[in-house]
Amino acid sequence: MANLFAAYTKNHLGKEAIPPVSEADIQVQLQSMLKQHVHTATKEGTASEGDIVNIDFEGFLEGVPFEGGKGEKYDLELGSHTFIPGFEEQLIGHKANDDVEVNVTFPKEYQAENLSGKAVVFKCHVHEVKSKVEMKLNDEFAAHLGLKSLEELKEAVKNDITHQRQNEADKTYLEKLLRHLVTTSTIDVTPEQVEEAKNKIVDFYTNSVARYGMTLEAYLSTMGMDKEKFMLTIQDEAANTARTDILTNYIIEKENLNANEEEINAQVQLIKNYYHLTDDKVEELIKDHKEDIKNDITKEKVAEFLLKNND
Repeated sequence: MANLFAAYTKNHLGKEAIPPVSEADIQVQLQSMLKQHVHTATKEGTASEGDIVNIDFEGFLEGVPFEGGKGEKYDLELGSHTFIPGFEEQLIGHKANDDVEVNVTFPKEYQAENLSGKAVVFKCHVHEVKSKVEMKLNDEFAAHLGLKSLEELKEAVKNDITHQRQNEADKTYLEKLLRHLVTTSTIDVTPEQVEEAKNKIVDFYTNSVARYGMTLEAYLSTMGMDKEKFMLTIQDEAANTARTDILTNYIIEKENLNANEEEINAQVQLIKNYYHLTDDKVEELIKDHKEDIKNDITKEKVAEFLLKNND
């Protein structure tokens, strides 16, 4: 049976208007930007919570140095809980050139068995105490970011928030539209197409959790399922993905939306400039990822077409 595709233009599903950007929205973003541009300055007095101490340290277990317990010129933010409990607190109140003995006990669940639950001493030397200095929200801060004034910075932030909200609204509407088109079309999929879609979903999850240092199996165990159960849960999603791919390919063919060489080359040039790639690296990029670049451009063209021709 041939596939019967629903009309993919002039659908009226109702695009939601994006909320206007308020002064409060702009201020939240500006405060976040200030925190990202904090610098440090040498502090003459004693260290307080939130300050950064530059230290040498060496750990001793029963008077003997232990492996992995030594560091030099280490910047430690007091109150960051970077080191084991109790360590940072004992450096508060000290100043540059102080020698400090820090007495702590490793947690019982500490990964190194020889240190688990053991009381140790860290001999520390404080080289410098630094305090964090936030920039002020003014024209000088705007100039630091390459803009002429605070008002210009506010306008840029407002435009960024508006653009972000528009992108989110477009993404939501596009997903809604594609679900509608797939539901109102008659699209047959083969077991092979569903299996291919399943593999794409598995690859997506595998790559996503790998960013956090986890395997897919380890991630699934935290969700109370194994790989076999996971494959069953994504069956419907895979079938829907396969149908969406068939529909999308149909639209690409009918509307001639495949990325052309000029568009691909333009995108490669953007990537080259952004990452400062050499010509050799660009050739390698084209050789290994040209098809991926083409698919990304084509996908973007489909999205633009559907958003333009439906409301």
